[in-house]
Amino acid sequence: PTGSTAYNLAAGGPIVSPELRCLIVTPICPHTLTNRPLIVPEQEVIRVTVRHDEQNAVYATADGQVGVPLKNRDEVEIRSVHPGVQLIRGQEYSYFEVLRRKLHWGI
Repeated sequence: PTGSTAYNLAAGGPIVSPELRCLIVTPICPHTLTNRPLIVPEQEVIRVTVRHDEQNAVYATADGQVGVPLKNRDEVEIRSVHPGVQLIRGQEYSYFEVLRRKLHWGI
């Protein structure tokens, strides 16, 4: 897989069919086993409140762009945007065939 599917999979997240309209929250390198990926409907609004001491820096970063520094008690809101991105694919394109080939399923 490439793009967000590959990043999500590498972080321990699920593979989700592109037909599902959802948001995926995947913890990156969690320090406890109780942090697990979460799948929510796309209309949900996810709010994250920063809780940290001032000794450690916290940044909000999207797709590897320059991070925005956050302070204790700052809130970040995440939501789906409409319309989404329209992709052009050939008639023969199959998401699961691409996964099968790239992940070596059934070979």
